[in-house]
This record gives sequence, structure tokens and C-alpha cells, in this order.
Amino acid sequence: MLPKSGLPFLLPRRCTRASAYDFGMRPPATEDWLSPFVDRFREAGIRVLDLGCGHGLDAAYLAERGFEVVAYDRRDPGWEAGRQSHVTYLRADVRYPPIRPASFDAALASLSLHYLPWSDTLAAFAAAAECVRAGGLFLFRVNASDDYHHGAGEGEEIEPGFFHRPPVSGGWSATKRFFTEADVRAALPGGLSIEHLAHRTIRRYAQPKQTWECLARRA
Repeated sequence: MLPKSGLPFLLPRRCTRASAYDFGMRPPATEDWLSPFVDRFREAGIRVLDLGCGHGLDAAYLAERGFEVVAYDRRDPGWEAGRQSHVTYLRADVRYPPIRPASFDAALASLSLHYLPWSDTLAAFAAAAECVRAGGLFLFRVNASDDYHHGAGEGEEIEPGFFHRPPVSGGWSATKRFFTEADVRAALPGGLSIEHLAHRTIRRYAQPKQTWECLARRA
């Protein structure tokens, strides 16, 4: 378990300690999407960083399997975080990981890196990869360009694949990016080699969602 004070992997003034609270609703349905990657994570090491952790479902899943997890989001984590005491939760912006370089064996970003303009997207991917040590892993998934049930092609296209629409109650953020396979490859910074890249249909929500799932290794 990671230390609860000191936290030597943290950069100063980039985050605050998060407190778990209940959003007042259950999070999206739990998926078992991580199980194919658990052995690879374990081979890399047990220190995992979860970027844009949302409700904390993935962080809790890994902690229950013996990993030392640090998770952060721009909002306090919710329902699952309240049940899981073996995760260090922080509040920070996904564009600015509050983490010293090469502090973790693996990083995870599930549906959290597709809300930004392209220049910020590149910066966020580079910053996430920098948190991982040499030989470590970076696993992520993002919206696919055919994710029509969840906003692909809707609203004003302000960049290729990047759409804006007025936020609606219970809807997605005002901006959202949808990736082609070429976009996924282009977003990865130099020094990362792809070990797995697949188009996936996930059933986390009422309507099926189309994503790209990628595992890369830092040289």
C-alpha cells in the first residue's frame, strides 16, 4: 500500500488530496475489460497510476488484485472510491499529471483522454507516458470515430474528429473527440511501442459504445 503521507512521487502544487463521496447514483455498469491485461501489469510491477479515474472502478479492481494504485480526476471520485481504502485518490487535471517522471510501472487511462483539442491531446498523452518508467506499460481506451450512439458526428466539428455541442442534462461534456486508428497512433509520443491495438464494442451504458483499446510499452 502506498504511503498516505509524504507521497514522494508527487510534484508540488499540481493537485489536492481527494475525498470520496457518493454522487447519489450508481456508476456505469462494471466491465471486466482489464482482466486480459492483469498478468502483463503484474509482470511490469505493482505500482499503477489511473489517470482520469472517474468513479474509481478500475482503480478498485486493480487494488483488489494486489496492485498499489494512485488514481486522480478533476473531480472527487465517487461511489466505488467510498468502498475502496487501498487506493490513493487525488484531485488534478488529466492534462497535468501531478506525478514525478518514471514513478510508476504502468499507467491506465480509461475514456478520459478524449475531451481536448489536438494540441492538448498530444500533451496529455506525452505527460501520461512520462509518468511510466522505462519498460513500463501505458493502457488506454478512447472514443472511436464510429461511436454514433455517444455523439460521433454531432454538433460543430471544430477540429477533425473533435466536436462541440451545448451540454445537455445528463449528457456528455461540451467537447468530445472521436479517434480513428490513425489518430490513436499519432497521439502516442515517441518512445512508446504498441503491443496491442483493437477496436472494441463495450456495453457499459444503455447503448453500445465503440472504442479503441491500446496497450503500449515505454522503451
